[in-house]
Amino acid sequence: SEDCCPDVLKQVSNKILKKCGGLPLAIISISSLLANRPKIKDEWERVSRSIGSALEKNPSLEGMNSILSLSYNDLPPNLKTCLLYLSIFPEDTVIDRECLVRRWIAEGFICEERGHSKQEVAENHFYELINKSMVQPVEVGYDGKARACRVHDMMLELIISKSIEDNFITFVSHGQTDVANRHGLIRRLSIHHIDQELASVLANEDLSHVRSLTVTASACIKYLPSLVGFEALRVLDFQGCQNMQEYDMNGIDKLFQLKYLSLRGTDM
Repeated sequence: SEDCCPDVLKQVSNKILKKCGGLPLAIISISSLLANRPKIKDEWERVSRSIGSALEKNPSLEGMNSILSLSYNDLPPNLKTCLLYLSIFPEDTVIDRECLVRRWIAEGFICEERGHSKQEVAENHFYELINKSMVQPVEVGYDGKARACRVHDMMLELIISKSIEDNFITFVSHGQTDVANRHGLIRRLSIHHIDQELASVLANEDLSHVRSLTVTASACIKYLPSLVGFEALRVLDFQGCQNMQEYDMNGIDKLFQLKYLSLRGTDM
């Protein structure tokens, strides 16, 4: 607010606000970014220059992406990894905090810090992403803590793009896959849709290095490659999938590195 803003920063803050083009998500993202920066004019001017004038001239996806990218690039490496991981989930998914924390730990993203357990560190990361407006809180309890989160669709587009660019996650969905165009091994596989054609593409891939398999596709799940090929799995999530009786679960007893398994909401 104007009452809280030092006089020396009012001019530059108005300039930043103008560059946000009146878009609420842009304003929230930049406000969260500035909240963690020193209240020094040169520092805020640097942020203003980084935004450019894309949104001021054209309140479009491109301009919005420049602001979201700025917020993303400002994150420390551990939070970047945790945020990128959320691109595994389809658009509008309500992501349960407890499940997400367990997945982060199973993936090996979390280390104990100064007497805090991995669980506590992971939960702190979850709330940090909310406080930095990178994700939206869902189901906030009387204690003020969110029990879940959701990723804004524009932020989701950004982190999907970053995940593909960094070969962090490989996506398979309706008639589309980045399997053939990726560089390097498949480490994490997110399947939103599977059919015979996509299954044949996956069948020709080396799946032995896949650490995480998330399946949200119920239709034609029988075409999913056998678990026998996923020998390095740490995370296996079929949450919400129906027709699971069509899929051969043989080989699950050989997944010796498996740390997280979810069959919640399935018909098994």
